[in-house]
Amino acid sequence: MSGLNAAFTTDFLISFALVAVILVMLGLIFNLYSELSTIKTRYKRMMSGAEGSSIEQMLAEHTSEVKEAVGEYRKIQGKLDTLEELMRNSLARVAVIHFDAFEKTGQGLSWCVAILDRNNNGVIFSSICGQEAERSYVKPIEDGRVAANYKLTKEEEQALRQAMGR
Repeated sequence: MSGLNAAFTTDFLISFALVAVILVMLGLIFNLYSELSTIKTRYKRMMSGAEGSSIEQMLAEHTSEVKEAVGEYRKIQGKLDTLEELMRNSLARVAVIHFDAFEKTGQGLSWCVAILDRNNNGVIFSSICGQEAERSYVKPIEDGRVAANYKLTKEEEQALRQAMGR
């Protein structure tokens, strides 16, 4: 009988262990089902989005808005490039020098004006004033230098240096 008792005890222990494993598995399944239910609820809430629209609709709308914004950015960038080109070519550097062309006049009535763009292109206007007459000159400037067929006076050179330094 002791063999029967031992077999009964072994069978009982195996059955008990199997029932315990099944209960633990059922507990895990219930826990997983509960977590899955929570995740589904969160997912449905997230996908419904604000004001009844879904995230997919919101993303489509935002994508459309981003495309419009990029188009506007490109237009503005083109206008900015145009403005920068205009600024580079606009007259922006000016220097004025007054001087006495003749020693006896002493009033500093002669003058020269250098007007340049940001690329150091422009003109120098000069007016030499004397007691009897006044003479005016215009000399073109390219890349900060006067053309070979013109010569600058020291006052014109000074005005050119001052204008380029601004």
